[in-house]
Amino acid sequence: MQPEAQDVRIRSIITAGLLSAITLLLALTPVGFIVVPTPAGSATIAHIPAIIAGILEGPLVGLIVSLSFGIASFLSPLVPVKDPFVIILPRLLIGVVAAWVYQGLRRSSPTTLTVLLALVTAFILYAAYEIAQAYLWLGIAVAVVTIIGAVLVAVWLRRQEVAVVSLAAAGIAGSLTNTVLVLTAAVLRQIPGITTEVAFGIGLSQGIPEAVVSAIVVVIVVGAIRQIGTRQRGSRI
Repeated sequence: MQPEAQDVRIRSIITAGLLSAITLLLALTPVGFIVVPTPAGSATIAHIPAIIAGILEGPLVGLIVSLSFGIASFLSPLVPVKDPFVIILPRLLIGVVAAWVYQGLRRSSPTTLTVLLALVTAFILYAAYEIAQAYLWLGIAVAVVTIIGAVLVAVWLRRQEVAVVSLAAAGIAGSLTNTVLVLTAAVLRQIPGITTEVAFGIGLSQGIPEAVVSAIVVVIVVGAIRQIGTRQRGSRI
């Protein structure tokens, strides 16, 4: 094995182990669950390490950390549902989707990413409006954070820092993968209390804020690690 390839493998193993450990800490303790007045009762940030793993080291490491998140969620006393087809299986794709989205967009043109930014911003603002019908404060908070984030991303695009937009998109995609697949599985498995209407409500009131938070955290963490958005010489995009 070439020294460079061996270094990459060692780095991937270390990254998978470290982010899996962080995932376990978040998912098995109240640290990873934020109590919110929504039908689900809490919002999670424990899926974010899986997104970061996929972006940093690719789909395989993303899959490993996603599996850690699924197993930890299944074992967590804070998660009442104990169906592996709902809690574990759908979550395997979190890091994988995040990796694919980041790899697919990071070399895109600023024009393409500007259009994507406009579409995503419009979608989230519409979702914020719907959220505000039930939870006014939450809808306003999501709208304000989204507008501020969109402005910052637009500034980065003008600086040709397209990787920042790719990070934000990967964060949103990974988070929505978790929300959509878990809720869909819950409906299909006929989990008590989770109807299509309830799942849709949870997806809006909980899934959208989680996606926004994921995008922010991913941009900050991965951007710092890879020096994205700093225009420093030698940055690794």
